[in-house]
Amino acid sequence: MEEQKAARILIVDDEHHILKVLTFLLRDEGYAVETAETGEEALDRCRLSEPDLVILDLGLPGMDGLEVCKQLCEAEIPVLILSSHDEEQYVIAGLETGAMDYVRKPFNHRELILRVANLVDRGTSRRASCFCAGDLVLDPEREELRRGEELIHLTPTEYQLLHFLMHRAGALVSVEDILQRVWGTQEWDGARQLVKVNIQRLRQKIESDPHNPEYILNQWGRGYRFGPAVTVS
Repeated sequence: MEEQKAARILIVDDEHHILKVLTFLLRDEGYAVETAETGEEALDRCRLSEPDLVILDLGLPGMDGLEVCKQLCEAEIPVLILSSHDEEQYVIAGLETGAMDYVRKPFNHRELILRVANLVDRGTSRRASCFCAGDLVLDPEREELRRGEELIHLTPTEYQLLHFLMHRAGALVSVEDILQRVWGTQEWDGARQLVKVNIQRLRQKIESDPHNPEYILNQWGRGYRFGPAVTVS
């Protein structure tokens, strides 16, 4: 039987004593813990290896904490905000940005552990779910795409692109969003052409008529949209 890996948690906070306390508490519960002190460092770590949960302070040096939260949530990484900002406007802003929970400092240690366990369990269940649209089934656990019994081969880039589009089904996704989510950057020459070529290749594999797509739709000058409704099972 394959040994189950410990859930990975990234703590993002510029207060050293908070990092020390949280690292001790979470490792004592069996989690694998990493830390970062800035938003930029947190995003870099998440691009290299996606954690099961990010515990994020809003009052970070440099990059705004809400912007960090937004980018993490767009990358489908669960976020728990742990902040000394207790005003309602901050709580609402954090949750509207996509955070799954908001805990105010100072915090009750046991309550935080229970909230973390709940979010990790929810995140594990979410990642194991299949995305279904028409006769297509995308299985994130196996990183496979099937049409009925047929296995459709996707490159890692094509898989990440389709997963992102299906996760955001019905919503307009800009080229910049795609570049950030799939390639981890927005800044190189020919980036728009790179996205266009990968969209075309993906259409060749999933569309019955790639010239008249039903799944991946253009919105000229604005981006792309996954057209059909997607269910999660």
